[in-house]
Order: sequence, then structure tokens, then C-alpha cells
Amino acid sequence: MKYYNKGIAAHLEAILKLQDDDHLVFEAVQGVGPIDIITVNKITGKVTFYDAKSDRTSRHKNRPQSEIQKKLGVKNIYVNLHKRTVRLEGIVEKL
Repeated sequence: MKYYNKGIAAHLEAILKLQDDDHLVFEAVQGVGPIDIITVNKITGKVTFYDAKSDRTSRHKNRPQSEIQKKLGVKNIYVNLHKRTVRLEGIVEKL
């Protein structure tokens, strides 16, 4: 799989994982900027920012955040397409 296809697939899998009845999910236009995915809780109004990353098959590698991502409180969500797992805040879940 080409590197750009892997990133797009990871992005879409992350959206599917974050989508549920209590959250509205929004994505950045053309993947430009420090935030890839935004979720809004319909009940509490809490807004959460995510940066979707494809994870390596052999091992997990944390990727550094930019200064603006740190300032905004963006969370990294890692998707391993081969193992079919999602890692968010250190917790690994099956897709």
C-alpha cells in the first residue's frame, strides 16, 4: 500500500472508531492543518481534537506533536491497518 493511501485509510478508520450516537464527528478539509478530526459530544458539548496517524506493523512509535497541537490539546489516534487496532492515549482496542 502506498504511503498516502495508508494515511487516508487510517484517517477513515479513526473516524469510524470515534463515531457513535453521543458524538458528532467532523474532519478537516483536505487534511491540512494541525487537527484531522473533531468530535463534539451532543450531551455535554465537550469538543475534542484528534490527529490521525497510521501505526507501524512491527512496533508502535509515538510521533511528536507540534507546538500548536500541544497548545490546543490535540490527541494522537494511531491506527494499525494490518493488526486492525486503534491506540488512543495508550489504550489499544480492536477495530
